[in-house]
Amino acid sequence: MRDFRDVDYELTVHHCKGSYTLTSSARIVVTGLGAVTPHGVGVDVFWRGIIENRSAVRATEDPVLQPWAPVVANVPDFNPSDFLARKTVRDTARFSQMALVAAMEAVRDAGLAAEEGWNPQTRADRTGIFMGTSFGSIRNMDDAATDLAKDAHARVEPRLVSKSIPNAAGSSVAIHFDIEGPVLTYTTACASSANSIGEAATWLQSGRLDVALAGGSDCLFASTLLAGLRASGALVSHGPEDLSTWSRPFDVDRSGMVMGEGAAVLVLEPLERALARGARIYAELVGYGTSNDAFHQIAPHPEGTGAVAAMKMALAQAGIKPSEVDYINAHATSTKAGDTAEIKALTQLFGESLDHIPVSSIKGSIGHLLGAAGGVESLACVKAIETGWLPPNLHCENPEEGTPKNLVHEARPQAIRFALSNSFGFGGQNGVLLWKRYEA
Repeated sequence: MRDFRDVDYELTVHHCKGSYTLTSSARIVVTGLGAVTPHGVGVDVFWRGIIENRSAVRATEDPVLQPWAPVVANVPDFNPSDFLARKTVRDTARFSQMALVAAMEAVRDAGLAAEEGWNPQTRADRTGIFMGTSFGSIRNMDDAATDLAKDAHARVEPRLVSKSIPNAAGSSVAIHFDIEGPVLTYTTACASSANSIGEAATWLQSGRLDVALAGGSDCLFASTLLAGLRASGALVSHGPEDLSTWSRPFDVDRSGMVMGEGAAVLVLEPLERALARGARIYAELVGYGTSNDAFHQIAPHPEGTGAVAAMKMALAQAGIKPSEVDYINAHATSTKAGDTAEIKALTQLFGESLDHIPVSSIKGSIGHLLGAAGGVESLACVKAIETGWLPPNLHCENPEEGTPKNLVHEARPQAIRFALSNSFGFGGQNGVLLWKRYEA
């Protein structure tokens, strides 16, 4: 298989501060981060919540959703009007609003923001947006369906479709920043954001883009979706007296995933361009793997074969051995079938070296953000590399047999060179990203 860095071309790109040459050996780096998570708005708020070992899981306040989801991990006190113009708020759904706020932070962080329009360092038609989401705004559709069930001739809002379709988040970001390049949306269940980031890298490597905004956003607090997940056995149904501990990745007493919401956006660009404009470099994306279990619409392959294939692909693209990985950010959603399959996949690929590699799932802290999970968890990997702190796997008091021995129960310091991020979803979708500490 061709490495995404194995592209046959040499391209000289010019911008206002000079030029750089993009070749087949071009490296893709992260220069900006933005997030809206159950810990609050902003990357710093998210990371503090993670390394302080805090849980953002709380009792469900919405009485309509409570029968299906007793606990959730929603974004507290998120008021889009604090960040967005009134017209934008009116025209967008919550998942698009969170994506916009995350993108705005990432663009500012990357030094690409301008007072008016897109920064002249970056041509609008050479910037791309790659967003992952699992459903778009199902809540808006759910509410409209409820109204129509009561009255077949009820009037629904005129922007119902444009607010609800999965590509609404990406298009909203494009409109806000006047970005005219490709705006692509990936709906591969829980692998959506991982795929969006990996595919963004291939576009950058092709030489057709200078910059990519990549990540994902999801808000799925709708009765139809939660009722369906509860019926399938995927959604948490019970837990300890302390509701904040109900998301329990790898714990033998787990009862299902906790629904979360949020968004994450990463600014990606070729290393040569980042250096030419003096950008801050957080980390490097060196591997991307994607596969399908070809097994079942809901259940993962019980032996984790598709997950193994995707992880192998990511490692092969980076040219490293499994034993060289310093940290694994597991997908582990706190479901019995999913966690067990991932344990088998990790054991099969990493063998005895797994005993020495720190492993954790941050879903014990923020629940499962579905289509946004891969983006938020990639951000956690990048922050772990930058800060030298391992994010914890909360609430695993009784690890399932076979769980990696070096499970990170509390955040702890450790230097990281390579961090692997796993994302596995319904339909057998697998997306894996390999991040590396930037080294000149």
